[in-house]
Amino acid sequence: MISNEDIIKLQLIDGLGRKSISKILSYIYSKNLKLNNFSEIVKLLNSIGIRKVHIDINKIEQEALSVIESCKKAKLKIIGIYDKEYPRKLRIIEDKPLLLYVDGDENLLNQDNNIAIVGTRNPSQQGYEISSIFAEKLTEEQCCIVSGLASGCDEAAHYGCLQANGKTVAVIPSGHLYARKANKVLYNRIILSGGAIVSELPPNLRSQSYTFIDRNRIIAAISDGVIVIEGGQKGGTSHTVRFASSYNKPVAYTISNHLNIVQTSLSNNNIEIIDSFEKLVEFKNKICEKGA
Repeated sequence: MISNEDIIKLQLIDGLGRKSISKILSYIYSKNLKLNNFSEIVKLLNSIGIRKVHIDINKIEQEALSVIESCKKAKLKIIGIYDKEYPRKLRIIEDKPLLLYVDGDENLLNQDNNIAIVGTRNPSQQGYEISSIFAEKLTEEQCCIVSGLASGCDEAAHYGCLQANGKTVAVIPSGHLYARKANKVLYNRIILSGGAIVSELPPNLRSQSYTFIDRNRIIAAISDGVIVIEGGQKGGTSHTVRFASSYNKPVAYTISNHLNIVQTSLSNNNIEIIDSFEKLVEFKNKICEKGA
């Protein structure tokens, strides 16, 4: 079986992306190949026609060791696709993360009643308050709030959950060290409250434009439903909604959203409008029933 360390090394090969690595791992698994070290994996890449010039094995092994040491120093867990701890909700999606780096309680990724609250980084005052209040109310209903640790609606959702003494999951588009620098107070409160901060990137990697989209597929996958506070027609929130729809996850908009944004999304029959606590609880109860 390919180890997590070997997957890290594969990810360090220039030009070898997540989908290509997934195909390689599937090939190894289907053929039940026994590969004893990374050099044998590199030979396999050449034998099956994956052309990668100038693979410096020693350099990659040193870089992989650096990643592992950084995780140990930051007390991050590395959970690979073949580990029993790997979240079942991620295992069933097509473009699943190969590795997860987790600070905090990884068990939250597997539990039911995870609800994502997402929205723009620049909400109105009403939108910010709704995000916080809805998160607080859902936490009182025994839900775990999932969001992206960004400013605006995400931040408000995390804080609302913490205000109700709940546990929240933040899925981040960078390595943990950069997320901690960007919002150290919220990061630490999430961990100290028993929550989790998750990334598919090693701790020392910065975010890039595509990693925000990648992050949003994880938010949608580990959640049982998604609530959009403000935004959603374009930008990161729209990607979260699109992923949720493709995973057949219920999506709800709040009344603070513009009507035309909602109308453009009504092609998905799972989309609802939440304009009261009663409808919020109804949405939560429907998710609970679906997950039961």
